[in-house]
Amino acid sequence: MAATHDERLVSRAEPREVHEPLIESWAWTRALFAERTTVSGTIWLVVRLVLGWNWIVGSIEKLGSYANGWSDGSVVQAFAKGGLAQMTGDHPSVIGGTFGWNKAWLTWVADTGYRFIGPAVPFIELSVGVLLVLGLFTGLAAALGLLLNLSFLFGGSDGVNPAYAVAAVAIIAAWRVAGSYGLDRWVLPTIGVPWTRSRAASRQAPDLS
Repeated sequence: MAATHDERLVSRAEPREVHEPLIESWAWTRALFAERTTVSGTIWLVVRLVLGWNWIVGSIEKLGSYANGWSDGSVVQAFAKGGLAQMTGDHPSVIGGTFGWNKAWLTWVADTGYRFIGPAVPFIELSVGVLLVLGLFTGLAAALGLLLNLSFLFGGSDGVNPAYAVAAVAIIAAWRVAGSYGLDRWVLPTIGVPWTRSRAASRQAPDLS
């Protein structure tokens, strides 16, 4: 049965409970992850520069020896095979994953994927580093770096990857303000983000009920 005009007016007048994102539930998290201030901008600038510079340095080292294992992907193939070799025994150093997903992934990399992944890794790392330093598409750059970190970790390489991963997760959480002292300060407001546009469109859509 269709609602009457009065019922629709009452339903529109009822206040709706709006839940804040969890990250904005406390004043300090809101100030650090959601508000553009001098303090938050400076903190994320330092984190971005340190993480981004390290990605750039690592990529330059790989590009310096590009012909020796990166161009043909043999370095990545050896890495994947090493990870597979550490999956044996009662307490393997590298997990196979539920239903063997990690084993299947490393097997594909060792057999085929290394040809595509190996040549691309130095350039992906360089792109991540440059974007973080410039503060351009900061959240996406950190997410791509995190994907690399997780790939290395699930392949059996620790090193700096846990620290890089933690920093990347923090930047992703602060994507709205992490690039406020960078190009995102002008780029994000200009191009917007898909979910922001969809919300704005829904607010402006006429009520046809």
